[in-house]
Amino acid sequence: MKRLLAAEIKRFNFLKINDPSPAWWTMFICKGNENDTYTNITLPVLMRDIIPSLDKNVFLVESACKSNPSYRAWCSVESYTRENPNADVWYVMTSPIVNNTDTLPGRLLDHYPNLHFVLADLDLIFNGTVLEEFFKSGRWHKNTPWPVIQLSDLLRVVLTWRFGGFYSDTDTVCIKNVSPLENSVVTSHSRRDHISNGVFHFKHHHEFLTMVMSTMIQYYHPRSWGSMGPSTFNSCVQRSCNLKRLRDLFPTNSSDPVTCGNLTVLPEYYLLPYPWNQFRKIFEPGKWNDFVETHTKTYSIHAYGKVNKGMLVRIGSNSIYEGAARTFCPLSYFHASANNTAFR
Repeated sequence: MKRLLAAEIKRFNFLKINDPSPAWWTMFICKGNENDTYTNITLPVLMRDIIPSLDKNVFLVESACKSNPSYRAWCSVESYTRENPNADVWYVMTSPIVNNTDTLPGRLLDHYPNLHFVLADLDLIFNGTVLEEFFKSGRWHKNTPWPVIQLSDLLRVVLTWRFGGFYSDTDTVCIKNVSPLENSVVTSHSRRDHISNGVFHFKHHHEFLTMVMSTMIQYYHPRSWGSMGPSTFNSCVQRSCNLKRLRDLFPTNSSDPVTCGNLTVLPEYYLLPYPWNQFRKIFEPGKWNDFVETHTKTYSIHAYGKVNKGMLVRIGSNSIYEGAARTFCPLSYFHASANNTAFR
């Protein structure tokens, strides 16, 4: 990996950085500049200022130009960094700065030498890939209610294809080192008939991701949520495993991963211990100790940020999320709980 000095922390106005020549794609995903002056961290540009090594990476993405991610997002970033000390963890952002007013981002960088916050130059990242023409055409933002989601689906795949490693959404908490989970995807439902694109691992230039990128373009429908996400992953796993139905992949009552060539499909409890419609269980008081005893094969907890935004994490509740945050993202938990009885 190309090294550089730690990101410089200084005070400046966000407008002064963004106004001169903003990238063309920012107008479709950035909802407005932040006019206040903060103490900020200026981010190095991925692939220009710093280049990941191959395969020993964890990628998390912030694709909505947020310079001040939620405590839950920071918890996710910290937990993966803490539990995977031999991997470089990359928080890939579409904002050129991170708001360091409460000092948490700076403390995370100081505490974890394997953590990197970087700015995504999307033209550079997509250049020379199967998705380059599709990205530059702008089809991903035209006539769709979800340009940020479409971009996020594209970016996670192209990053992992380029550099190899583990990708995770930021509404998660990592509770175990994920390095054993190579070239793998996970089912997202107890019926095991859907594949998640919210967490996966592949080595760089893996043929499955090459197939995914081509299929994304074919399957894309601007008003169909997930057409470049779960729908694409479903199709590619079916083809890779020569299946008519995904539910036929796992033998009856099996709790073991299934391998198709150089692709492994994990049962849901490895990375998605609760389906999306049971997300409230993650926030119920007093459930953490039981979870630890009964989920010994689980590597991360997915809290389904798309549907749980109104749910508070109660300090001291010992819910599954609160217990995981307290244990696996201690700095983020400390900042989130300081002078608060709950956080989002």
